[in-house]
Amino acid sequence: MVTEHLLPPGTVLRLPPEIIYGIISFLSPFELAGILTLSRRLKPIVERVLYRELEPNKAHVIPCLKTIVAYSSLASITRRITICDLSCGYDMLSGYLSLLSRALHSMPALTDLTLLLAGPHAKYFLGCPFRLRSLSTTLTWDNVFIQWMEEQSELSSVMFGGAFVDNTLLPPDALPNISQISASPLILSSVVPGRPVKAVEICFLQPEYMKDDIMWIITRILSFSTESISSIQIIARIESMAETLRALNTIPENIPKLDSFALHAGHGPFTHEFLESLDTFMSGFEYLRSITFLSRSVEGALSDHVALGNLATEWHKSCPTLECISFPGLSLVRNLRYGWVTLEDLERMLCDRNALLLGLEK
Repeated sequence: MVTEHLLPPGTVLRLPPEIIYGIISFLSPFELAGILTLSRRLKPIVERVLYRELEPNKAHVIPCLKTIVAYSSLASITRRITICDLSCGYDMLSGYLSLLSRALHSMPALTDLTLLLAGPHAKYFLGCPFRLRSLSTTLTWDNVFIQWMEEQSELSSVMFGGAFVDNTLLPPDALPNISQISASPLILSSVVPGRPVKAVEICFLQPEYMKDDIMWIITRILSFSTESISSIQIIARIESMAETLRALNTIPENIPKLDSFALHAGHGPFTHEFLESLDTFMSGFEYLRSITFLSRSVEGALSDHVALGNLATEWHKSCPTLECISFPGLSLVRNLRYGWVTLEDLERMLCDRNALLLGLEK
C-alpha cells in the first residue's frame, strides 16, 4: 500500500478557494452533492459550482426552480440554465408557469438561457433582471415576445424555434448586438436586416420551402445584414435533390463572401449525382473555406470515403479557397504538400515529423 503520497488530512481545506473551485469543477453533480453532506466549509464553493450552470432533467426541474425561488443566494450564482419541455407531463395551467417566472425573476446574473417552452407565454418573463447574451427558446414569436426581446439588448446568439404570428414586427432598435441566429425564414426576415448578423442557421420545416425562388428571397434578405454573412447552415427535410441543387445555386448570387456552409438533410440521403453537380454552387463563392454535408442516412454516397476523397479534389478545382470538407464520419483537410488528407492522416504526419525531428536532434 502506497500511503506516503496521500495528502495530510485537511490539506484541501487550506487551499485558496479559487483552487478548490477549479478542482471540484471536474466532479459530477452527484459527487458534488456528496461533498455537501460531508463538509460545511466547502459548502459555499460547491454551491457555486452546482448552481452556476443548471441543466435539470424533467424529474428535477420543479425541485430546482423551487430551490432557486427559496434561496436568493443560489439564484444570484446562476449564469446558465436549461429548462426542458414539461408540457406533456405537467399541467401548464397550474402553478408551473408562475413558479418558472418567479425563478427567472430571481436570477440577476443569468446570461445563457435555454427555454424549451412552446406557446404564447412570454408575458411571464417580462421585467426579468438579467441581460442575456445567449437565448434558445420555442416561445411563440408574438407582440409580447417582442416586448421581452426589447428588454434583452445584450443578446448576441439566439435560436428562435417558436411559431411566428403574422404581422409581428421587431422594432429597428431592438436586439442591436445579434451576431448569430437560428430561426425559420419568417423570423429571419424580421431580425437580420439592419443588424450585425454574421452566422445564420435556416430551418426549413417543410420540404416544399427548399426551392430556388424561396432561397433567393431568403438570402437576399440576409444580405441586408450590416455585417457580411460569413456562415450559413441549412437544416431541411429534402425530398428532391434536383430542387435542392437549384436552391443552393442561388446562394452565391446574394452572399458571395461566405466563409463556411453546412447542409443538414435530416433523413434524406445524398446521391452521387447531387454531390458531383455542386461545381456551380462552389464556384460562385469568393473564398469559401469550409463545407459540411450531414445526414442521418449514411448509406450510398456518404459511405464511400474513397469517392468522397476524389470528390474533394474536384470541388477544389471549382473553389480553390476550400480548406476543410466534412461528411458523417469523415473530415478532410487540405494540405499543401499531400492534398486532401483525413484528420487521422494529419495526426500521423505530425507524429512522423516529430519523430524525425527528435532523430535529428540525436
